[in-house]
Amino acid sequence: MKTIRGCLAAAAIVVLSLARAPGEGLPQKAYEVVQLADGVYAFVWKDPIENLIESNSLFVINDRDVLVVDTGMVPSTARVMAAELRKLTDRPVRYVVTTHWHDDHHGGNEVYRELWPGVEFVAHRDTREDVLAQTYAPRPKEIVDLEAQAKKYAGWAETGKDDDGKPLEASRRKRAAEIAALDRALAPELRAIRETPPDFTFTDRLVLHRGGRTIEILWLGRGNTKGDVVVFLPKERIAATGDLFVQPVPFGIGSYYEEWVATLGRVDALAADVLVPGHGLVQRDRAYLRQVQALLVALVEQVRAAVAAGATLEETRDRVKLADWKTKFAGDDPAKQRAFDAFFVAPAVERAWKQAKGEPDAPVERFGGG
Repeated sequence: MKTIRGCLAAAAIVVLSLARAPGEGLPQKAYEVVQLADGVYAFVWKDPIENLIESNSLFVINDRDVLVVDTGMVPSTARVMAAELRKLTDRPVRYVVTTHWHDDHHGGNEVYRELWPGVEFVAHRDTREDVLAQTYAPRPKEIVDLEAQAKKYAGWAETGKDDDGKPLEASRRKRAAEIAALDRALAPELRAIRETPPDFTFTDRLVLHRGGRTIEILWLGRGNTKGDVVVFLPKERIAATGDLFVQPVPFGIGSYYEEWVATLGRVDALAADVLVPGHGLVQRDRAYLRQVQALLVALVEQVRAAVAAGATLEETRDRVKLADWKTKFAGDDPAKQRAFDAFFVAPAVERAWKQAKGEPDAPVERFGGG
């Protein structure tokens, strides 16, 4: 989960509002609904790394029905997204595409089935497998861990000391209180989720013809996960990328870094003028995408060099800090710096080291904090 780990030109902004999950106590977050083309809207969380971190969504309103890309992490915020969609159209949602297995992209599926019983959930074959194995199977234990984490950080906030008795700086004490509150609100939502996995899968390419609109759902190769898909509207020249491409910092947890470079090259080659990332603001050029691609190249090259020199994992961590890239992505913003380290450097260096040594995939660690 991307919750608490470690740390538009020519677009019509239709909605700028604040979402708070009714009665849940989850943080209030700003969002906007951006019209990209006739009948095509992006639901975008204004601060991509603000907790609770959740996916953007795409609404494609066709002649008789609607296709939605990704549904957020929890039902309460999925209801916020669905309510905005219902302001735009009374046509039923026929398809929901899940771009990959991360919880924050499909946790709201049950809401769409509740509101539109005829909906079908579409994903890559590997995404369905990973939803079952990496989201649903470990969730009971993760909720227990989340509740324990809430208790831990509540104690830190109350006493002003960490587990070793070391006094906390004011900013860290405040963050501990925020994490504890988020965890306490999130745990019951996760416990109550009704599992709603993809029920329609494919391997390489699926094309839907909905009235006068063509919608291509493409697997372009492994990247952020095994089953990442891109939803491409060729006539409108719009592509929704899922977490193959996120802003302001990339997420590199459980990824396939060398292959990801080539996969982003295929995204770059699409005849799209607008890219809707899994998180972050709508992009109308390729500059940021190519920056992410170059970061991945640097990661792979530096980790391989360390492994070739016989470096241990700890030695590799010491060598591969990606400090210059941190400056490019995060500047002097402390929140972005923490996100870059937590969401990319820490998990990516370790996994790239294991990949360079030929080790098999391991389950993805998704909780942490501090």
